[in-house]
Amino acid sequence: MGWFWGSSNNDDPVKKIDPGLREYLENEAPKKYIPAPQRPEPVKEEAQPVSFDQNDSSTPSVPSASLFPDGRYAHLWKTYKPPVDAADDPLGSIESTQSLTQGVQSMNERRKQRRDTVGNAALENCAIEREEMFRCFEKSTFMERFKARATMGHEENKRFTRCYATQAKFLQALGYASSPVWDEEREERIQMHADKLYHEMLDYERRVQEAELAGQDPPPLTSLFNPSSQVTKHIESGSKTVEIPGGEPVPANFHPSKPWHKLTPHERELEIRGHYAELQSEAAFVQATAPFVKSQDEAREKRRAKAVSWFGETIGKWIT
Repeated sequence: MGWFWGSSNNDDPVKKIDPGLREYLENEAPKKYIPAPQRPEPVKEEAQPVSFDQNDSSTPSVPSASLFPDGRYAHLWKTYKPPVDAADDPLGSIESTQSLTQGVQSMNERRKQRRDTVGNAALENCAIEREEMFRCFEKSTFMERFKARATMGHEENKRFTRCYATQAKFLQALGYASSPVWDEEREERIQMHADKLYHEMLDYERRVQEAELAGQDPPPLTSLFNPSSQVTKHIESGSKTVEIPGGEPVPANFHPSKPWHKLTPHERELEIRGHYAELQSEAAFVQATAPFVKSQDEAREKRRAKAVSWFGETIGKWIT
């Protein structure tokens, strides 16, 4: 240990050490410990409430985009930028895309709302069938209750399911909730007319069954939508020839929900009428969204012209 902290006389053996070895020993020697100076404890001060007096010149100005009029988080709102910034989007592609997306989304929500409205109207028209389905186990006689429990209300459930599905198709075929402007009186008339046509269809089926049991010819087939029409269209379905009242032309490449021969005559007519009503609804949707698509095409052409003027035709068309 004397080598490092010994006296500095000429007889010191440390001086006779090789310079390279001496440098190595000095570098490997432990450093002298120097305690760190103590930091003074901060003086505790009572927090003073921040005043936002408008007369005070030190009050931070409230940015226009701030949601807090009292000036809270003003330093954060100063750096706020709206979602679409013209400086970050010089070609305007983000703004036009958002406009188109919002317009189409609004139309899709309107279509979904129409389907929900049609479903609710069909439930109202099938209120009796729905009540019978829920109370199928509460029959008046023992045999009726036993049959309902044995079949788990199959007949009542089947009757309600058919009522709901058919009433919804009648409502769609008659244009229920298809107008962009809701007219309470008009929609109520359509709802009542759909219920009337459904029960006329059931009445015709009942009379056909009674005629078959009596060995008589079935009653004449008439159109529900156009009773004055005496035209009946015949088409081939498998190995059978089926009738479609009203003479409505069958759309090309149209496939009904079931094979034609498994549908009643009025259900066939309803399938065709509902298909044409759906085509009209699709056309109305395309017509309603046409302005948004047109505006996007125009905005794209403007962006392309601007990009071509900046970067040339090849790069300008590629980035737009």
